[in-house]
Amino acid sequence: MVEEKNKQPLVGIILGKAITPDKAESIADFFNKCPYCATCTNVVSAIIGVLTIPQDHRWWLDSIPQHPKETVGLEAAEVFYVDKITVSSPWSSGSVKPELKQPPCGADCQGCPMYQRECKGCPTTIYYLCSAPS
Repeated sequence: MVEEKNKQPLVGIILGKAITPDKAESIADFFNKCPYCATCTNVVSAIIGVLTIPQDHRWWLDSIPQHPKETVGLEAAEVFYVDKITVSSPWSSGSVKPELKQPPCGADCQGCPMYQRECKGCPTTIYYLCSAPS
């Protein structure tokens, strides 16, 4: 039962504050391009996002409140994990195909220090390690 729970995606809710409403809108657009994002919106300068991520990507969401400016450009952020809410994203519903040369958000997986160490790359790209032939 514990092993089955560990295979279930984590659902994280991001609440953040940007310096301006335009910056908040830009950050919401950034998240909405991510295959792990179920939804993200801004209300004036606030960001509200719901992401569903693999269990081994918790470090990714945990890094946002620790370094909000460096990670996504927010002034401040909090991440809350929920167990009783399930959501779907292109990644969790299996509709993402690893065909792109660059993630939709514009990140550089190959240049990221976490790539291949803690991160398998974006599931939309050809660099996604799970897509490599066995």
